[in-house]
Amino acid sequence: MTLSINRNDVIKEYGSSPSKDGDDMPIDLIAMGILKEFTQGQHVILPKGMKILNGFYDALQRYVVKPLNFEEVALPKMAPIETFKKASLVDFPDGRQRQSSFPWEWDQYLLTAQPFGETEGVKETYILDPLQCTVFYQFLEGETVDVSNNPIKWYDRSGPTYRNESLDSLIPGVKQREFHRAEFIFLGTKEQVIQTRERALKQIESLCQSLQFHYRVVVGGSCHRLEDHEVREPTSLEDIPVKDIEIYCPGYGYLEVSGNAIMGNVLTSRFSINGSEGEELWSGCSGVGLDRMVYALVSNYGARELPAF
Repeated sequence: MTLSINRNDVIKEYGSSPSKDGDDMPIDLIAMGILKEFTQGQHVILPKGMKILNGFYDALQRYVVKPLNFEEVALPKMAPIETFKKASLVDFPDGRQRQSSFPWEWDQYLLTAQPFGETEGVKETYILDPLQCTVFYQFLEGETVDVSNNPIKWYDRSGPTYRNESLDSLIPGVKQREFHRAEFIFLGTKEQVIQTRERALKQIESLCQSLQFHYRVVVGGSCHRLEDHEVREPTSLEDIPVKDIEIYCPGYGYLEVSGNAIMGNVLTSRFSINGSEGEELWSGCSGVGLDRMVYALVSNYGARELPAF
């Protein structure tokens, strides 16, 4: 029996209802000395901002990495175009149909890197990974993976993510062309993946609770375009495909800071990743927008009264 859900349905809410004072104004991280604009959508994180960002790095170690036994890695931030065709971030060359309800095309947000001059290096164009996890699947393509004891659980915070956001939509700390994320990626059996996503979500919630944020968990949408046969209907609250955490920020409203996804066998199938005992493998990820966490913290506390965390 499937569970009837819709995008943005509230699954749970934490904290007292925020007072929505019409006089609240959005904060300006540049004016507060936390960021300084470098180019449109790119910012230098100043010492005051790095202190907060490092606090979140430390907190994620305490709340997620160590309790759940994630292993830290450094994933490449770009890959050949063919990788993103397999992941469905660019169109299939044979014209196969995607999920009709997917609200936008990734192509318009992708940034590429290509040789500027003539060397003996690569000639092809690379795409900067807009999701941080795509290269994980390319790395394991065609592999047989042993998850009989534990799922693969990797943590990456090694560099910025890039998306070519519209200039008129940019907000420092909220929407940028270059931004920072912590990505928790997991791969295993169906049961292992569901359990890991729920535990990671719970630990990220615990961090939000320790900072006394008012937040809610809502039904999110997939970052990956799906074909009709890949769309999975949940049968319980635990296996809802995507759950987002949104923190209330005075003057802004609810800000999505974390997406927690169960991808089923979609990406393991696309990249032919198999279990060593013939079992079907699932995968998922929990991403935390670090610039947005900084924004949420300063929005709720101000730059001078930040809590220890």
